[in-house]
Formats: sequence, C-alpha cells, structure tokens
Amino acid sequence: MHGDVRLDSPWVAAADSCDWSGRTDSNLDPDSPPPNMKIYSLCLVKDECDVIAQTLTAAAAWSEAIYVFDNGSTDGTWATVLELARTHTQIVPDRQNSTPYSPNLRRELFETHRKEAAEGDWWCSLDADEFYIDDPFVFLASVPSRFDEIWAASFEYYFTEKDADRYEDDPTLYGDEVPVEQKLRYYVNNWSEPRFFRYRHRLIWRQGAWPERLGRVYPVRIRLKHFQYRSPQQIQKRLSTRLEPMARGRFLHEMLPDWKEAVLNFRSTDFSTSDAQHVPQTWRDRVMDSSLLIEDTPGNDYVVNEDVLPPIPRPRPRWLTWLARKVRPMMRLDS
Repeated sequence: MHGDVRLDSPWVAAADSCDWSGRTDSNLDPDSPPPNMKIYSLCLVKDECDVIAQTLTAAAAWSEAIYVFDNGSTDGTWATVLELARTHTQIVPDRQNSTPYSPNLRRELFETHRKEAAEGDWWCSLDADEFYIDDPFVFLASVPSRFDEIWAASFEYYFTEKDADRYEDDPTLYGDEVPVEQKLRYYVNNWSEPRFFRYRHRLIWRQGAWPERLGRVYPVRIRLKHFQYRSPQQIQKRLSTRLEPMARGRFLHEMLPDWKEAVLNFRSTDFSTSDAQHVPQTWRDRVMDSSLLIEDTPGNDYVVNEDVLPPIPRPRPRWLTWLARKVRPMMRLDS
C-alpha cells in the first residue's frame, strides 16, 4: 500500500485499464486541424462486384489512398479493383488471397501501409458497400486535434416488399450495372460504430478490428448510407458466402430468431439468441416491411436518431487519468 491508495482496489483497476494514454500533443493547436491533412482508407472486399466500383470511386474523392484487401472473391470483384486502379491512383490493390474473414485482416492492411501517414492524418475503416452523406474531408477538417476517433451514424437501406414487386415486374431494375442508390428507397438509422481514427506515430494496434487507446471520441457522428441487401441475386450470394463464417460464430446478426425486429432495435437485441437454426435460406428471408422504415425522398435531411444508436463513449474523467498516472509508476515499483 502506498499512502491511502490500495493497488488492488477497483478504482485502481479501472484506471489501469482505462484509455488514459490519449492526449493532445503539445505542438498541435487543440482547436485546429493539422495542416495538409490526409485520409487513408482500409477496405476489405469479398464478392462485391455489383457495388465495389461505385464505392471506391466515391471514396477516391476524399481519400489520399484506398488500400484494398480481397479475401477470396470469385465474382470478378478483384478484376474490377485492378481495372479501377488504372484510372484512379488513389485506389491501391494490396493483395488477394483466400484467408478466412477475420477483423484482424484490416489491422494487417494498416500495418503494411501505416508508414505512408503523417502525424495527425486520418484512417478510415471503409466497408465495400457504404457511401458518405457528409463529406469526410470537410467533416474531419473541422474536428479539433484533441479528438482521435469518429463514430458513424449508419443509415441502413433494406430490400422491401415493394422492391420485391418491382423486381418481379422487371429484374433489370436491380441489375449490377444500376447505381445502388437508384435501387433501394427505404432505410432506418439503427447503427453506429467507429469509422475514423487519427494517426499518431505511437499508435498501437495489436489485434482485432480497431486500434488501442486512441483517446477522446468526437461527440458528433459522421453520416453514411449502408447497402447490405441490394438485390435478390446479391442477397442470395451474400448469404451463401457467409455460411462458413456463420458456422464459426461470425455474423451473429444474420442468425437471430427475429431478424426484422432486430433491424429496428439493434441496441436492445440479445445476440446470445443467435443460433445456426436461424440461418437464412433464401433472399426472401431478408425482405423488410417498408411500412417499418423511412422512405428516402428528395431533400431528405437524414436525421440521426440518437435514441436507438449505441452511445458514443464519453471522455474519461480527469481525476481517473490523474490517478492512473500516479499509481502506475508505484505499481511498477512493487513488481
């Protein structure tokens, strides 16, 4: 025991596990973005040939570079990436192999290319089927330097019974060559997760889908459109591609007993109820009721629904940071 602080107390344990390493570098103005800021994107793809050209072209408008890792496409996705790279220097085909999907793949991509970034640049975890409503470059340029992480508000678009009727009348309306934003018209703002982190030379990313100890999260979410279920043929292929990962416990949201209810209430969904007996069999298992969603109309403001989204992590209290810095050296003396 040192003074009146017990090293085995819950407060000390909380302080030691807390993200207390993040700080504002003394050479940066905490209220201004760094000069010449750049954005680097990390994109994992597999069998996304119907949308990948649209996604990468849109992201090339604000990315300094988009590093693409294809983990086993068989539908021409990789060929599309290679062709796009001929005319878009921002698109960098990194590798293609059949490595099973893992959140760690994005970390591997980052470690390969992290040397390209400078202190204060941003990295984006870019999905192959999402498009930003807010211009990331404009948004990030306004983020004070004391913040290191940005969460996205995801407006999720779904294939509805109205889309199914249109498809039955004319399948060409949902062909791969049709822009995805012309196919789907109904969405719900039901999800949020980290999408950007600010680069620091000291940044540590040992494993998993996101770096460690980034620092403060910006309290405003950047908005994007996400198109997971785009057409009957794409949905069927998506389900088939995910059968093996689902057997390994991945993509739990696809194996819920009441998938439609979960779409509307992800925040309160009990994912422990996911089970292989609920694996969807056909694209019709992923048709949503349009009356439960919001129709995308001209002039839409895309209002973020904070009531249903996972909460943005709050900054750690200053006293907890102070306690960690005081106690940690004393713990080393005891070891």
